Amino acid sequence: MTSATEAKTIDLYGMGVQNEGVALDAITPGHLIERGASGVQAHSTAGGPATPAFAVEYDLTGRGIADAYAIGDQVIYRTMAPGSAVNALVADGTAAIAANALLASDGDGTLRTAAVDEIAVAQALEAVDNSAGGAPVRIKVEIIPAQRTAPV
Repeated sequence: MTSATEAKTIDLYGMGVQNEGVALDAITPGHLIERGASGVQAHSTAGGPATPAFAVEYDLTGRGIADAYAIGDQVIYRTMAPGSAVNALVADGTAAIAANALLASDGDGTLRTAAVDEIAVAQALEAVDNSAGGAPVRIKVEIIPAQRTAPV
């Protein structure tokens, strides 16, 4: 794989406020995260409210986007502004996501298509189908102001 086909960073464009916290569970760069009582963890409420905070690669030590943070590691994350884009994650076994679909938390740090009456935090910039699964895959998403989905 080359730089043209393999992402090297979580940030695609836009801006975010960088912060860090102690990992309360295993976190992969690209996970949607939330603050816990004593650190940060993968976002845990499927379809629930979420701050658009994503774990990023710890490039200060040469680690890339495939290098996960272990419990107790200092996690570098950015809270992204609307209009910014990131390489997020879709869980294995996730049904096809269409380009432009509204995305919500899947409750494990990954994203999925938002269902009716869920809080969408991002919009897909590309179509991704991970229904065959095996491992999480990357999806390019644009951060949107959080919004509750409604029936069409």
